[in-house]
Amino acid sequence: MAMPFVKVKNKAQISRVAQLAKDIWEEYYPAIISQGQIAYMIDTFQSPAAIESQIAEGMQYYLTVTDGEEIGYLAYSVEQENALFLSKIYITRDFRNKGKGREAFEFITQQASNSRCNKIWLTVNKNNKAAIDKYLKIGFTITESVKKEIGNGFYMDDYVMEYRV
Repeated sequence: MAMPFVKVKNKAQISRVAQLAKDIWEEYYPAIISQGQIAYMIDTFQSPAAIESQIAEGMQYYLTVTDGEEIGYLAYSVEQENALFLSKIYITRDFRNKGKGREAFEFITQQASNSRCNKIWLTVNKNNKAAIDKYLKIGFTITESVKKEIGNGFYMDDYVMEYRV
């Protein structure tokens, strides 16, 4: 049975996404970025207020659900140049490497097709080898390297990756 994706529409769902973000980021990212940057990024980009603002600006958030349990979330936006920007795709530790990320990506590719997008693109931290390897395995290519200041003295040092739909 396919994993359901529940569109985030209300404050309770937004709060749930923010809690998932905090839990996942604090568990996953310490090996990749500093605790200070994790806290800053959660507060700046994944707090309830930040998520609500992103949704108001057109970002689509979905909770990923398995057997009634919310096990992660994803977010994307459709851009004018027929491209879908995959902003976030996160799965809790207990459900990683069990095909859930693949199901989430299949959902994203369907959303891209429905929106007549011919590519999906994302940014991924250069030190996030596990994610980079998975993206390369499913057909993404690295198109550029970017370093962007995000405030408070922190940077995102990422690869831009692209997938042709």
